[in-house]
Amino acid sequence: MTTLDTRMQQLHEHIDECHARARECLGATEEQIEAGFELHESLLVCDSFGFTPGALSRYGVERINQAIEEQWQPFEISELLLDMRATGLCQDEETHELYREMHRVSGVNATVNTVGVGPALVRALRGTARFTQVCDCRPGFWQKAIHSDDARSAYEEGRNAMFFSANNPPAHVGFHDGYDVLMWLETFHRFGYRVMHLTYNRRNFVGDGCTEPSNAGLSDFGYQVVEMMNRLGIMIDTPHSGIQTTLDACAASEAPVAATHTVCRDISGHPRGKTDEQLRAIADTGGFVGITCIPYFLADHGTVVDLLDHIDHAVDVMGIDHVGIGTDVGFNAPPPVEPEMLPIPPGRNRWWALWPEGTSSPGPEVSRESSHGSLAWVCWPYFTVGLLMRGYSEEEIAKIVGGNILRVLDEVERAAEWAPA
Repeated sequence: MTTLDTRMQQLHEHIDECHARARECLGATEEQIEAGFELHESLLVCDSFGFTPGALSRYGVERINQAIEEQWQPFEISELLLDMRATGLCQDEETHELYREMHRVSGVNATVNTVGVGPALVRALRGTARFTQVCDCRPGFWQKAIHSDDARSAYEEGRNAMFFSANNPPAHVGFHDGYDVLMWLETFHRFGYRVMHLTYNRRNFVGDGCTEPSNAGLSDFGYQVVEMMNRLGIMIDTPHSGIQTTLDACAASEAPVAATHTVCRDISGHPRGKTDEQLRAIADTGGFVGITCIPYFLADHGTVVDLLDHIDHAVDVMGIDHVGIGTDVGFNAPPPVEPEMLPIPPGRNRWWALWPEGTSSPGPEVSRESSHGSLAWVCWPYFTVGLLMRGYSEEEIAKIVGGNILRVLDEVERAAEWAPA
């Protein structure tokens, strides 16, 4: 058995575990599964906030091991691990085959990819380089999408479309002044970014994030940022924005506003969720929300059933034209057979510094639902199965799994005053 055979077998064992859990949660019959899979395969599926699969190559493991032996700082090793997982498909054909298989199983044709991870500017630039390399080295697989029609043409050609999204600029740090932020918005548009957060949980000089107790809304400068994003044709994304910041952005924007990966706060109460008031305000702009697959956002121990419950609620509040799925979860291929990767040294989790004091990461039994359970990224076809089981028509499902996010991207682009190619 070749090393590729071994890794592919391990991958399918993992996928089978996820699919079995999805079937268990849904209680779907074989006929329902067959109908859902057939429909899913026929649709243009766009994850409104996704992560491309992670796949380490032998070269990637060697690079990480070298960094560990050289005693790099934990955050430097973490960044290198992101680099190597994202670009593994560029490094050898074995890793590329695993990557392609994960995509095939998911049935996802396009994704709004978190390229500009934040909150610091330098991380966004590194992410831009990371995924520019991915699109450059595998043009037969990836099409970097700067227009919504790029996703449609890629789908017709049997390729996949990647929209660049950022959760950092305008960032918390890394800028000299407000004018600098406005200029960087234009720079990121030139890089190909078409979706961008206003805030990330905490307050920045644009507005309050969803975990700020003051709920102060957009700053005066934040209104300038909204105007600039409208002019450039960058979708305003509010999943991590506070209630008033979201409402202010909806009132100020001349283009549709989105929350690409969120939940319904009136169901779960999670601070990253959107209240019904916010959902209606986003819909009134012509915008869109994507329901996320993070288990503890959906419920205490969320499953695919909870995902469907949140979709139902959002559709009831907003209408069928304004709801989709933005998974916000990743999926990793089994590591190479050799060399064995050294243990990653412990270090502070910088993401949780962006949550309120006292907030802790959920236990592994909760997070497992999105890594080895019904909310795993490779369970996308079961989301379609579940929607069929809930009584949605094929036309409505086509909107939820991709049509709505592409419509909003269309409208944001049409509303732009400056529309460089």
